[in-house]
Amino acid sequence: MKVSLNYTENLHFKASARQFNDFSVDEPTSFHGTDLGPSSVEYLLIGIGGCLGTTFIYCLQKRNIKIKSVEIVVDGKLSHVGPKLLLRLTKVDAEIKFKPEKNASSEDINLCIKKFREYCIVSNSIADGLPINVNCNKI
Repeated sequence: MKVSLNYTENLHFKASARQFNDFSVDEPTSFHGTDLGPSSVEYLLIGIGGCLGTTFIYCLQKRNIKIKSVEIVVDGKLSHVGPKLLLRLTKVDAEIKFKPEKNASSEDINLCIKKFREYCIVSNSIADGLPINVNCNKI
């Protein structure tokens, strides 16, 4: 699985993943960006919410539970940490609000609520301390 990012100007990049091309990654003006798209931290939060949501809905679907609506809000807290006071994402809270069809089994819904998180690749990779290797090469 690969993505690519190409620098445009200031702190703005155009990113591509699979067949999805030219979506923006930028910083807000308060972080010296040009606010042309979500920041990398916001994409991380989107990834967490998307993964939690898809694993939860997949669990419901496997149990033939139909849903009317699902809303996911992921809230990340940025804090200055350590002796250098580096800015870090220090806490993430996720809330999933869903409305099942009236005939949905409470037992199956409760099973999904209890089990779905262990299948979210994104949140579990972060929680497990995902190693990241970086190579910088002058071209």
